[in-house]
Amino acid sequence: MFPNKLKILFIGPSDSGKSQIANCLRSDSINIEEAGTPRPTQGVRIVEFELSNLNVNGKIVNVDIELWDCSGNHRFESCWPSLRVGVQGVILVCSPNTADTASRELELLYNYFVSQPKLPAKQCVVFYNCTDEQDVIDSLNLSPTFSKVSQVPINMKSGDDRLKVDFSNYIISVLQSINKEK
Repeated sequence: MFPNKLKILFIGPSDSGKSQIANCLRSDSINIEEAGTPRPTQGVRIVEFELSNLNVNGKIVNVDIELWDCSGNHRFESCWPSLRVGVQGVILVCSPNTADTASRELELLYNYFVSQPKLPAKQCVVFYNCTDEQDVIDSLNLSPTFSKVSQVPINMKSGDDRLKVDFSNYIISVLQSINKEK
């Protein structure tokens, strides 16, 4: 039996494009020009939407997504214990803007939000928010901690539905992992 609702944390360094990606995932189209000037998220905002017709182990399921778009600012770190409650998936987001500190930051976030609550690695993914085909995920130099975590380069400027496909595939992986635990 699959859950009807998933709580997914969207977290990473400040200025990595988390809110912009979250907005694109919930809308019917991807239009980076409509996104406007980025504004830092204050604490957390919850973006809710439904994913329909996912094929999970041969069953077609619909699932409501609660995407918790979390601030990358450490002044909100006191909220982390509350954010972690009931989480079923973690998407770590970084970009070339944050690449110099991303490895350490992602390791800290992974340990707190994935390792400590004993979330399986399949319920975590790294989205590398690239804006140029030249930007490759290899430039992140992530630690061996991430050897079992999927790492997906995404390009918001491409305007295609690849982001939504990658997100849907991740959600299917989370649902499969949850179903195995039962």
